Amino acid sequence: MKIETSQVTKIVISGVDDLDPLHVFLEDFGPARGKITITCFDECWTNFWSAMGAGRTIRDFFLSCDHHYLAGKLATGLKRDVVDTDALEAHALAHIFKLRRAKDIQKDTARDLFDRHQMNDWSLPPEHNSDLMYDIYGDEWWYDLPEKPNHQYVYLCRIVDTVKEALRQAA
Repeated sequence: MKIETSQVTKIVISGVDDLDPLHVFLEDFGPARGKITITCFDECWTNFWSAMGAGRTIRDFFLSCDHHYLAGKLATGLKRDVVDTDALEAHALAHIFKLRRAKDIQKDTARDLFDRHQMNDWSLPPEHNSDLMYDIYGDEWWYDLPEKPNHQYVYLCRIVDTVKEALRQAA
Protein backbone atom coordinates (compact mmCIF):
# COMPACT_ATOMS: atom_id res chain seq x y z
CA MET A 1 0.00 0.00 0.00
CA LYS A 2 1.33 3.41 -0.98
CA ILE A 3 0.13 6.49 0.88
CA GLU A 4 0.85 10.02 -0.31
CA THR A 5 -0.10 13.42 0.95
CA SER A 6 -0.56 16.54 -1.12
CA GLN A 7 -1.18 20.23 -0.70
CA VAL A 8 -4.79 21.27 -1.33
CA THR A 9 -6.15 24.80 -1.26
CA LYS A 10 -9.69 25.11 0.06
CA ILE A 11 -11.77 28.21 -0.51
CA VAL A 12 -15.20 28.71 1.09
CA ILE A 13 -17.49 31.18 -0.65
CA SER A 14 -20.58 32.36 1.23
CA GLY A 15 -22.90 35.33 1.31
CA VAL A 16 -23.89 35.04 -2.35
CA ASP A 17 -27.58 35.76 -3.00
CA ASP A 18 -29.65 32.62 -3.71
CA LEU A 19 -26.63 30.34 -3.46
CA ASP A 20 -25.61 28.01 -0.64
CA PRO A 21 -21.98 28.20 0.52
CA LEU A 22 -19.50 26.86 -2.02
CA HIS A 23 -16.49 24.80 -1.02
CA VAL A 24 -13.76 24.82 -3.66
CA PHE A 25 -10.76 22.49 -3.52
CA LEU A 26 -7.81 23.26 -5.79
CA GLU A 27 -5.01 20.73 -6.18
CA ASP A 28 -1.96 21.03 -8.42
CA PHE A 29 -0.33 17.69 -9.27
CA GLY A 30 2.72 19.07 -11.00
CA PRO A 31 3.52 21.17 -14.02
CA ALA A 32 0.31 21.98 -15.93
CA ARG A 33 -1.74 19.30 -14.18
CA GLY A 34 -4.48 19.95 -11.67
CA LYS A 35 -7.88 19.16 -10.27
CA ILE A 36 -10.77 21.24 -8.97
CA THR A 37 -13.70 20.06 -6.86
CA ILE A 38 -16.67 22.30 -6.12
CA THR A 39 -19.40 21.42 -3.64
CA CYS A 40 -22.63 23.27 -2.98
CA PHE A 41 -25.17 21.86 -0.54
CA ASP A 42 -25.57 18.24 -1.69
CA GLU A 43 -24.08 18.68 -5.17
CA CYS A 44 -20.48 18.06 -6.18
CA TRP A 45 -18.60 18.74 -9.42
CA THR A 46 -15.02 17.77 -10.13
CA ASN A 47 -12.55 17.48 -12.98
CA PHE A 48 -8.86 16.77 -13.54
CA TRP A 49 -6.87 18.38 -16.35
CA SER A 50 -3.64 16.70 -17.38
CA ALA A 51 -2.52 19.39 -19.84
CA MET A 52 -3.31 22.96 -18.81
CA GLY A 53 -0.43 24.71 -20.56
CA ALA A 54 3.15 25.15 -19.44
CA GLY A 55 3.60 26.75 -16.05
CA ARG A 56 -0.11 27.17 -15.30
CA THR A 57 -1.73 26.26 -12.01
CA ILE A 58 -5.27 24.94 -11.74
CA ARG A 59 -6.29 28.41 -10.52
CA ASP A 60 -4.74 30.12 -13.56
CA PHE A 61 -6.26 27.59 -15.92
CA PHE A 62 -9.74 27.81 -14.38
CA LEU A 63 -9.70 31.60 -14.61
CA SER A 64 -8.69 31.50 -18.28
CA CYS A 65 -11.54 29.23 -19.38
CA ASP A 66 -15.07 30.05 -20.54
CA HIS A 67 -17.84 29.01 -18.15
CA HIS A 68 -19.48 26.87 -20.85
CA TYR A 69 -16.28 24.86 -21.28
CA LEU A 70 -15.86 24.46 -17.52
CA ALA A 71 -19.51 23.49 -16.95
CA GLY A 72 -19.19 20.87 -19.69
CA LYS A 73 -16.12 19.38 -18.01
CA LEU A 74 -17.53 19.53 -14.48
CA ALA A 75 -20.86 17.93 -15.44
CA THR A 76 -20.31 15.75 -18.48
CA GLY A 77 -23.56 15.11 -20.30
CA LEU A 78 -25.43 18.04 -18.78
CA LYS A 79 -27.19 19.71 -21.71
CA ARG A 80 -27.38 23.48 -22.18
CA ASP A 81 -30.98 23.24 -23.40
CA VAL A 82 -33.85 20.83 -22.73
CA VAL A 83 -37.17 20.23 -24.45
CA ASP A 84 -39.69 22.90 -23.51
CA THR A 85 -42.59 20.60 -22.69
CA ASP A 86 -44.77 23.59 -21.81
CA ALA A 87 -44.45 24.92 -25.37
CA LEU A 88 -44.55 21.56 -27.15
CA GLU A 89 -48.32 21.31 -27.61
CA ALA A 90 -48.61 24.73 -29.29
CA HIS A 91 -45.39 24.17 -31.27
CA ALA A 92 -46.63 20.84 -32.65
CA LEU A 93 -49.96 22.36 -33.68
CA ALA A 94 -48.22 25.28 -35.38
CA HIS A 95 -45.98 22.82 -37.20
CA ILE A 96 -49.01 20.91 -38.52
CA PHE A 97 -50.47 24.18 -39.83
CA LYS A 98 -47.14 25.11 -41.36
CA LEU A 99 -46.91 21.77 -43.19
CA ARG A 100 -50.43 22.16 -44.55
CA ARG A 101 -49.93 25.78 -45.67
CA ALA A 102 -46.74 24.76 -47.48
CA LYS A 103 -48.72 21.89 -49.06
CA ASP A 104 -46.22 19.41 -47.65
CA ILE A 105 -49.14 17.30 -46.40
CA GLN A 106 -52.61 16.67 -47.79
CA LYS A 107 -55.84 17.91 -46.19
CA ASP A 108 -56.74 14.43 -44.88
CA THR A 109 -53.32 13.95 -43.33
CA ALA A 110 -53.52 17.39 -41.69
CA ARG A 111 -56.96 16.53 -40.26
CA ASP A 112 -55.67 13.22 -38.91
CA LEU A 113 -52.66 14.90 -37.29
CA PHE A 114 -54.87 17.63 -35.85
CA ASP A 115 -57.28 15.05 -34.35
CA ARG A 116 -54.42 13.00 -32.89
CA HIS A 117 -52.86 16.20 -31.56
CA GLN A 118 -56.10 17.12 -29.77
CA MET A 119 -56.42 13.66 -28.20
CA ASN A 120 -52.77 13.46 -27.13
CA ASP A 121 -51.76 13.60 -23.47
CA TRP A 122 -49.24 16.46 -23.59
CA SER A 123 -48.28 15.97 -19.94
CA LEU A 124 -46.21 12.94 -20.99
CA PRO A 125 -42.65 13.34 -22.27
CA PRO A 126 -42.40 13.44 -26.08
CA GLU A 127 -40.75 10.01 -26.12
CA HIS A 128 -44.09 8.53 -24.99
CA ASN A 129 -45.70 10.03 -28.09
CA SER A 130 -42.95 9.10 -30.53
CA ASP A 131 -45.36 7.92 -33.25
CA LEU A 132 -47.18 11.25 -33.23
CA MET A 133 -43.90 13.19 -33.01
CA TYR A 134 -42.58 11.23 -36.00
CA ASP A 135 -45.74 11.89 -38.01
CA ILE A 136 -45.64 15.62 -37.24
CA TYR A 137 -41.90 16.34 -37.39
CA GLY A 138 -40.56 13.45 -39.48
CA ASP A 139 -37.32 11.50 -39.15
CA GLU A 140 -35.15 12.58 -36.24
CA TRP A 141 -38.12 14.49 -34.81
CA TRP A 142 -36.31 15.18 -31.53
CA TYR A 143 -34.17 17.84 -33.24
CA ASP A 144 -37.23 19.94 -34.13
CA LEU A 145 -38.78 20.18 -30.67
CA PRO A 146 -38.88 23.56 -28.92
CA GLU A 147 -36.16 24.05 -26.33
CA LYS A 148 -35.48 26.21 -23.31
CA PRO A 149 -32.36 26.72 -21.20
CA ASN A 150 -31.67 23.88 -18.80
CA HIS A 151 -32.00 25.37 -15.30
CA GLN A 152 -29.39 22.92 -13.94
CA TYR A 153 -26.89 24.06 -16.56
CA VAL A 154 -27.63 27.74 -15.89
CA TYR A 155 -27.18 27.06 -12.15
CA LEU A 156 -23.80 25.38 -12.72
CA CYS A 157 -22.61 28.25 -14.95
CA ARG A 158 -23.58 30.67 -12.18
CA ILE A 159 -21.55 28.62 -9.70
CA VAL A 160 -18.57 28.56 -12.07
CA ASP A 161 -18.77 32.34 -12.50
CA THR A 162 -18.97 32.79 -8.73
CA VAL A 163 -15.91 30.58 -8.21
CA LYS A 164 -13.99 32.47 -10.88
CA GLU A 165 -14.82 35.79 -9.20
CA ALA A 166 -13.73 34.45 -5.81
CA LEU A 167 -10.45 33.16 -7.28
CA ARG A 168 -9.78 36.61 -8.75
CA GLN A 169 -10.48 38.29 -5.40
CA ALA A 170 -8.43 35.77 -3.42
CA ALA A 171 -5.31 36.38 -5.50
